[in-house]
Amino acid sequence: MRPEHWLGAVLLAAALLSIARLAFAHLRAPGGRRPAAWRSLALAVLTAASALLLYRMLLPSAPAGPDRLVVLTADADGLPVPAAAQVIALPEAGEVPPGASRMPDLATALRLHPQVRELVVVGAGLHPRDRDAVDGRALAYLPAPVAPGLAELDAPGDVAPGARFAVRGRVTGIEGARVSLFDPAGRVVDTAATDEAGSFRLSGTARGAGATLFEVAIRGVEDSAWARAHVPVVVAGSAPMRLLLLAGAPNPDTRALRRWAEDAGTSLRWRIAFGGGAVTGDAPTLDAASLGKQDLVLLEARAWDGLGPAARAALLAAVREGLGLLVHAPQPPSNALRSWLRTGGLAIETGRLREWRVDAGPDDLARLRAWSGPGSEDAPFDPQLAGEAPPALGYLPLTGGLPSAGVGADDMMRWQALGKGRIGLVTLADSWQLPLAGRADLHGELWSAWAGTLARPGDAAVTGFSGEARVGERVALCALEADAQVLAPDGRATPLVPDPAAGGCAGLWPRVPGWHRIEGGGVLWVRGADDAPGLQAASMQAATRELAGAGADPGMQAVPSPAVRPLVWFLAWLLVTALLWALHRSRRGRAGAPAD
Repeated sequence: MRPEHWLGAVLLAAALLSIARLAFAHLRAPGGRRPAAWRSLALAVLTAASALLLYRMLLPSAPAGPDRLVVLTADADGLPVPAAAQVIALPEAGEVPPGASRMPDLATALRLHPQVRELVVVGAGLHPRDRDAVDGRALAYLPAPVAPGLAELDAPGDVAPGARFAVRGRVTGIEGARVSLFDPAGRVVDTAATDEAGSFRLSGTARGAGATLFEVAIRGVEDSAWARAHVPVVVAGSAPMRLLLLAGAPNPDTRALRRWAEDAGTSLRWRIAFGGGAVTGDAPTLDAASLGKQDLVLLEARAWDGLGPAARAALLAAVREGLGLLVHAPQPPSNALRSWLRTGGLAIETGRLREWRVDAGPDDLARLRAWSGPGSEDAPFDPQLAGEAPPALGYLPLTGGLPSAGVGADDMMRWQALGKGRIGLVTLADSWQLPLAGRADLHGELWSAWAGTLARPGDAAVTGFSGEARVGERVALCALEADAQVLAPDGRATPLVPDPAAGGCAGLWPRVPGWHRIEGGGVLWVRGADDAPGLQAASMQAATRELAGAGADPGMQAVPSPAVRPLVWFLAWLLVTALLWALHRSRRGRAGAPAD
């Protein structure tokens, strides 16, 4: 029997003996000399409470068996250490308390203590090297306080050239923080305030293809710098999108769309009908062979009216093979067009005309220049656009299908998958007013996003890898080519050996920060060991909590937060024992005592 068990047995026996003596004396006393029942009951309760508090004073933490292991990690200093037969400290832990053993990793400790079935992690959490060693064991976690700063950062994936992207994250410990996004040139692109939960959302614009670094900066209420972190953005460079534009008549929208397509670098072919069979442009015949060479067909509703049954059938057949089709109908579509769209799986209904105004971007001149870009030689950036509202546009709200996320109103464009391709309908009218007002960037953002949603996917020349990599920590790389290797910024090449048991993925332990190039077109951004420490701390805590939830044992005692100090138990025991002594000395409730 363990010492704490002996102590508990002795105190329990003493308390039971004392209570039994009180009960015996109460029952054996003559009727005239018997004390009040409340007095005997109070003495028994105070006796039991005094014994229990004495036990907790001598043993403030609950006893633990030999199958529990306490693991001290970084930032464990100052945190209460739960009772356990074994306490170990991992290399990143600070000062080791008496009785704890320093271990190189968790796996080594578990090999030395094979009987362990319960783990209690104290501090910042487990590093990736130690998480696999948990191996389903019950785990409780006593986390260290999180330092104020950046706790989460969601960087965008591959971004198309010229497209807008979102950067989301969360700040902890700073109320009313302001978060700014800087472009690679150090210019402020966007600024936002955190909400009640500390979350924020920023947006930027991707320019040329390649790997670039944006930066997030967090400032507190006193405008003092708190934290900065790099945001890797991979702008995918691919072959130009092959676009076929079919218009039913010359109009300002057609002219603006042709200019957008040329500025976006698409491979454009077009056709405009003049009526009476007269057409102009270089569009090919609408058959399976020519449509198979296109990525997206932008079709005006009036142009659809002029197509024959064979061309309409060829369009739907091409969509089933991967073509993207976007029908532009600023006027209510005809019943024939609705029926044809329904044949393609897109059942939509339109509502009454609504007015919509696109977000003009920041009012500040420098931020607006970073937001919209420098412009072109024949359409340079106009400084007078700062603070000027863009024109309001009209559209017919749509129901049915799927919305295009991130641009325009949710009910302005709807689409639906059809076979390998996608078919969509947009009802925005007079979008040509945006470039006419000097906001070609807003016009291009809308149509580029819709085109990217529907167009046939191409093979990107640059591919990023999801997740976060950090110097000295393992990162898994998948979908690798044969004999792939990683080229670090210092020129060192590291061969990658895919593991068939891991789905063909390979592990990499980066040694230097910066962009790493992977043979086959991939790139990987590696953070320095001390870069964005708040992100690393929050990631470790989240991963450790996930392990605690996955290996939870209903019979395992929860870790106290914080533990009650022995002094508190002593003061409580002293108070209860003093009351017990005072009641013993008092004449209240005794036979013959005067009533109050």
